[in-house]
Amino acid sequence: MSQTSATIEVGSAAVTLVNLYEVAPERQQELISLLGEITETVIRRQQGFVSVCVHASLDGARVVNYAQWASRDDFDRMLKNPDAQAQFRRVANVAKSVAPVLYRVAAVHAR
Repeated sequence: MSQTSATIEVGSAAVTLVNLYEVAPERQQELISLLGEITETVIRRQQGFVSVCVHASLDGARVVNYAQWASRDDFDRMLKNPDAQAQFRRVANVAKSVAPVLYRVAAVHAR
């Protein structure tokens, strides 16, 4: 498996999953830990995986998972993987809700 770095640039073939989880504040860290475990044991081993960043809301009620894949085909293949599907069910048992949306980079503004 080749190493790839996160790419945030217009015109990149990479796709980005932004996944918003709502969670009880007392379970936020549990969800963050679970997402880290799943990433290390299953997700990062999938073809086309680029990166995952997990963000915790300051109020404890949300977690955002920002994941990049080399292509839409790679992302779709991962979704069909039985090991990944089993892990997603574990997440659904911790989060109150999950709202995944796939994106492409449309603009970048940086200093």
